[in-house]
Amino acid sequence: MKRSRVQFGRPKKASPKNITSEPFQLDIDGLSHEGRGIGRHNGKTCFVTNALPGETVMARITQTHRRYDEAECIEVITASADRIDPVCAYYGTCGGCNLQHLKHDAQIEAKQALVLDQLNRLGKVSPLEIEPAIESTTLHYRRSARVGINQLQRDGSPIVGFRRRNSSKLVQIDQCPVLLPAAERLLQALPQLLAQSDNFKGITHAEITLGDREYALTLRIKQSPSPALIESIRVKAEALGFRLYIDNGNSTTAVAAEAELSYQLTDPAQTLSFRPGDFLQVNAEVNKAMISRAIQWLAPTAEDRILDLFCGIGNFTLPLAARAGAVVGVEGSAEMVQRATDNAENNSLGNCSFYRADLSTDLSRHDWYQQGFTKILLDPPRTGALEAIRQLAHYNARELLYVSCNPAALARDAAELAALGYVMEKFCVMDMFPQTAHVESLALFRKAR
Repeated sequence: MKRSRVQFGRPKKASPKNITSEPFQLDIDGLSHEGRGIGRHNGKTCFVTNALPGETVMARITQTHRRYDEAECIEVITASADRIDPVCAYYGTCGGCNLQHLKHDAQIEAKQALVLDQLNRLGKVSPLEIEPAIESTTLHYRRSARVGINQLQRDGSPIVGFRRRNSSKLVQIDQCPVLLPAAERLLQALPQLLAQSDNFKGITHAEITLGDREYALTLRIKQSPSPALIESIRVKAEALGFRLYIDNGNSTTAVAAEAELSYQLTDPAQTLSFRPGDFLQVNAEVNKAMISRAIQWLAPTAEDRILDLFCGIGNFTLPLAARAGAVVGVEGSAEMVQRATDNAENNSLGNCSFYRADLSTDLSRHDWYQQGFTKILLDPPRTGALEAIRQLAHYNARELLYVSCNPAALARDAAELAALGYVMEKFCVMDMFPQTAHVESLALFRKAR
């Protein structure tokens, strides 16, 4: 797919001004990291919702800023060969997906181009080798979701769904083709259950979480609903295979029996347990493929001591420990540290240990920091791992694998690693969130000899 340029960085919000409703014709020659088309209008960059590179569209300004404008596509005059019809009836209204109008292979191509451009422009880094993307099925891949709940003032009826595009308001959703079928069935059942009560405003949203065998529904509440409503939801949820939990903002507790939430990995065969609220990679198949490639790239052996930072419940730690001499996992949450420790014990792994630490602070006071490591894995949040990376130089680790969910943070951190003498040897993008502009990637850095 032809792209003459790409652009990153979410435009800073500003108060709209000089908004005009007069449509204008615009050629689109780029795609932003948010999945919006990019053109030039009156000497300014213009981000256009629902427009694709190579298209000529009629657009209307929705917000104007000093350096750029925002617009919506109201008509496609000349369509891209990569444009397709969205599969979801709510597409364009719901804010969950924003690339359903783009062919799947073109989505992946665009995401790869965006990350590589960011690495080159901001990080001044280019990978020596680009490996094929880790791909996903395009639909029915999400095993977790947060669903908004509200009660309409005019008639007291429930509204259950996701945030509207560019709005904090909800759009009623009765089907979502990116959810796994069990999650979609629960989404469809919730409005009828809530409608049995005349007051459920205390419920603000629901967290749907699917393990391989058992599922959990967690209701976030500001004030307790009636016991009768909770009981009716529990009965229906259990009929659909879900255990009900209540999150009051301070703790999350099961209404009746706890769900035995877990997922299995295949290489090697391991089972990881988790609880509602734990961080979970939403795409199970991509997660397995990601771990497999991480092991392939890092190639752990019995001589390796590996440091796994931001380790969570042990998603990478345990598979690495099955091959390495020893693995140390570090995580900021005490609950996650305990969960990872339990998972290691349940999988009979005695060569890994877990510690709690704020990885954005000075790490030198921790005992594990004084140990030596031959290889390092980083799986940071969107803010990246700059502070931790600056403290890793003394290990002189041969390889470092970076799992990225934010291209801008990866580019910044890659520049820091380059300054420490590392070369980006391998790179690939991962299709963790098909139909959205969100992109994840893997980058292997090797210490220059």
